[in-house]
Amino acid sequence: MVKYFLLIISLVLSCLPLSAIDVEVSTYRFTGKTRYVEVYFRVTGNSVKWKSLDSVRQASVQVVYYVKDKDEKILAWDKFILNKSVTDSIVDFITVKRMALPAGNYTLRVETTDMNNTEDKLEMEKILVLEPPSGGVILSDLMLLSALDKTDSEGEMVRGGYYMEPMAFSFAGPKVQALTLYQEVYRPQSDSAEYFVRISLYEGFGIKDEKTPLMSKFRKLSVSTVEPLILSLPVNSVRSGNYHVSVSIIDKHKNVLSSCYADLVRSNPEADIAYLENYNEDLENSFVRDLKGEDMDFILKAHLPVTPQNQVSTLGELISGKRLASQRQFVFQFWKNRYPENPEAAYKKYMEVAQAVDRQFQTNAGYGFQSDRGHIFLKYGKPTNVLTIDTEVDAPPYEIWYYYHMAATNQTNVRFLFYNPSLVHNDFRLLHSTCLGERTNPAWETELYKSVPRERLGNTVDATQVADNKNRNARRYFNEF
Repeated sequence: MVKYFLLIISLVLSCLPLSAIDVEVSTYRFTGKTRYVEVYFRVTGNSVKWKSLDSVRQASVQVVYYVKDKDEKILAWDKFILNKSVTDSIVDFITVKRMALPAGNYTLRVETTDMNNTEDKLEMEKILVLEPPSGGVILSDLMLLSALDKTDSEGEMVRGGYYMEPMAFSFAGPKVQALTLYQEVYRPQSDSAEYFVRISLYEGFGIKDEKTPLMSKFRKLSVSTVEPLILSLPVNSVRSGNYHVSVSIIDKHKNVLSSCYADLVRSNPEADIAYLENYNEDLENSFVRDLKGEDMDFILKAHLPVTPQNQVSTLGELISGKRLASQRQFVFQFWKNRYPENPEAAYKKYMEVAQAVDRQFQTNAGYGFQSDRGHIFLKYGKPTNVLTIDTEVDAPPYEIWYYYHMAATNQTNVRFLFYNPSLVHNDFRLLHSTCLGERTNPAWETELYKSVPRERLGNTVDATQVADNKNRNARRYFNEF
């Protein structure tokens, strides 16, 4: 199995920042007559700039990748451009590259550039650990699919007569009624024993302890040396949460010969709300009993910054609906799961902070915690220090928030830079941060000081910095304080 770690993770908040190219790189190992790795590149269509030409919108993304061994020797590389033209809805860019690699440890480096906004770049690295194949029956990596269509055509995304598209970011959204996956089984030519494949769905990421699966299915294997498998599990009633799918090859005595798994995030508001409506816990004596319907919009929206990503859609449904009982149950379960000994105290303490944040950062666009600064404050807590600058003639007002330790991401010296290009009261937007999972913009300095384009260092198109000046201190404040 290919083991990997994303060193850079890009997540989208309430709106897209200026520089927000969003890229996923997924890898899968296959072993047939030859051993090779598939690398899928996906660029989120909404994260790049589209140019209109008559009734057509066009976008283009450049991708460069290198595969290096532990001695920094380049074993594979390529540079290519992904182009898209659409007349209606925006779509993602996706392509696959295949390469033969022996067992070993590698670094995959990827550099992407939005060709319609060349300041918008993203660089990432992944560690690939390719283990040598063991004897006996073995499995390829497990590929979760978002699209599987029978086709007579040929193409880079076609395998065995099917167009296959990996599930984006391993996220199974509300429209997914069944998990579909692809895998290959390999066995020696001399092995004609009877084997079965077992596919199971478990709660939580990764295989840590033996758990009872939520569901399992079995299928008898053929005696082919290479057997492609298309498997599925129904998930229409599976609630939002973190899960993993496990596939195992077992013999007739139920001995496990080979296994692997894939993590996924499930979002299913319909199942969540049905659970809340049918949950039998009595709320008569709980702290949510007296929450009023007219207050729930404020209360629920205040929970968005701290709600797990897989439950954001459910919370959105509750906010737009009028199901007071389910709304109360959501709040109760939220705090009970986090602070089972005293959920009421935790809820009241949080809402006191939310009310203070609303007052401090309130704008004409909504509650104060819906602003970028308010969202970050509720999500990560009070910053260790805040530097506010509104006297630089070359820049709009800006603030830098410093966190000496970020418990949520296990980072130190985390910084957020907010700026107010509109000059409207409290209209500060997040321009750049060093926090994992938040907005990052390598060219933040040229955007902050866009009033002096001739002062950019290097190529004016690709520049990420401007020349030093007494009216341009943001870089020093951001890096040194």
